[in-house]
Amino acid sequence: MRSDYLPDDLKALWKEMEMNPSVFSPDQLRKEADKLRAGLRRRSIIGGGAAWIVLAAFVAVFFFFPSTLGRIGSALTVLGAGYMLVQLRMRPPRALPDVGEVGGVQFYRGELERQRDFHRGSWFWSRLLILLPGPIIFLMGFVHVFPDAAPLMWLDLAALLVLAVLAVPLNLRLARKYQRRIDLLDASQKGS
Repeated sequence: MRSDYLPDDLKALWKEMEMNPSVFSPDQLRKEADKLRAGLRRRSIIGGGAAWIVLAAFVAVFFFFPSTLGRIGSALTVLGAGYMLVQLRMRPPRALPDVGEVGGVQFYRGELERQRDFHRGSWFWSRLLILLPGPIIFLMGFVHVFPDAAPLMWLDLAALLVLAVLAVPLNLRLARKYQRRIDLLDASQKGS
């Protein structure tokens, strides 16, 4: 059977789709696309807001911090936050156009693919690799200037690294979620 080599959760999805392929009506497709758009807008606002706050804070720190290492870390953090803003700007949520059912399905599928790719591959790894060095270097510069704060700064560094490690499975989980939606959409098209 075709599903013998799939992981268990995908096997269950595959069997469910083979037995009961759902067909997306244009109204249901519009609701799904609107729900996707609303979730993306909310995440973009939160992520963009956080990036703007980090950017503003580290621009100020750059001008007032006495250590060269801290200023380098600040500049790299500003670049990382700016890169995040550019990525969010390049992938804004788009509204489903008024097209026929086939065009709507293709558009929705394209949006799902865009989001899947945003959370895996080069888009995700480039964000992670560009965002991490700045705060790490800044924390080292902070410890150099204020050695009494070293235990707190090492705790901050540990928290930063834990968050970076947690970002990997969270983003990959989102990518799998989008892929499952794509698979379900494809199955519904074969079933109709």
